[in-house]
Amino acid sequence: MKLWRILASFAAMYLIATIIGFATYLLISPVAMWISVFTFMPVVSAWLIYRYLHKMRFTPKASLAECVNLLLVWIGLSYGLDALTYILIIPAFKHTPPNWTFFQDQSPWIWLSYAVLLLSGYLGRWAYVKGLNA
Repeated sequence: MKLWRILASFAAMYLIATIIGFATYLLISPVAMWISVFTFMPVVSAWLIYRYLHKMRFTPKASLAECVNLLLVWIGLSYGLDALTYILIIPAFKHTPPNWTFFQDQSPWIWLSYAVLLLSGYLGRWAYVKGLNA
């Protein structure tokens, strides 16, 4: 059940990020996409992490390890799906060769987005522990 909740919360986060990212990229600009990644998505991710911890009802001490595990899974899956999507799938749809330099091309922004995800985990856990102590 725990793995299902981790994967479901990741799927929600990734789906929301993908929709917001593509919408702002296509409708406004690449800059708007990165602004949304660094402003709106940390709030969404922190809320999803808070909801996960709240649903699973961890002690404050256990919530730290669980939050780290959740973030490691989320970042690993995000990296894998970003690679699959932007290196292989999108170029295939465009009938172009794979974009093996995607992570280099998007640096430092892509790496900062993963760092922001770490910050979101801290904020989500902080809100959870604060709620337990209230």
